[in-house]
Amino acid sequence: MSGDRADNRSNLLIAEYNSIRAVVAQKSSASHALVGAYLTMVAVILGFVVANRADPRLLVTVPILAASSGITILRRRQDRDAANRYVVEVLRPIAVECCGDERILTWEEFYANHRAGRSFLYEFGLQLVFPLSGSAALIATLPLLDSFGDWLAWLAGLIFLGVLVFVYAQQNRPQLGRVVRTARSSSRTLVARLRGRGTGDRAGFPD
Repeated sequence: MSGDRADNRSNLLIAEYNSIRAVVAQKSSASHALVGAYLTMVAVILGFVVANRADPRLLVTVPILAASSGITILRRRQDRDAANRYVVEVLRPIAVECCGDERILTWEEFYANHRAGRSFLYEFGLQLVFPLSGSAALIATLPLLDSFGDWLAWLAGLIFLGVLVFVYAQQNRPQLGRVVRTARSSSRTLVARLRGRGTGDRAGFPD
């Protein structure tokens, strides 16, 4: 009876793990699809403006699209991270208890320990697509504003872009802090080397 109960428990764990991994894969695929859809929409708008000589003020829609797409992708990334933490903190201890082996369900923890630099660079580069394209659209349309409605639409785009940048900064605060500390340390090392080289040059050529 206890053996049947353990088998049922193991089957439930496997089923839950597979369902979580399926959700993570689905959200990841949806995020990549959203990036492609956003780039396609921006290309269509640019095509209307450049090739069809449409009103360039159509570009004020780009920061609104950028904000909605970028924040949606960040939300899906949060969901993926939560799912990975659930596997590590909840499912894995139960699985270890069931089978008595510490080596199972270690992928999430292994990946989390080895993805920091690569994942940050990839995701940061991917996320820059949204604020950079939105900023470029706002800069390009700024000289063309000539009515209250134009300014209102432009300010709406600026607000959406500001919200996007704020959310990005909040979500990536640990990684950005790590980058700032690394850059600061590298700068200090470079300055110290330059000062040491300058001191050596003066020592070689006395007054």
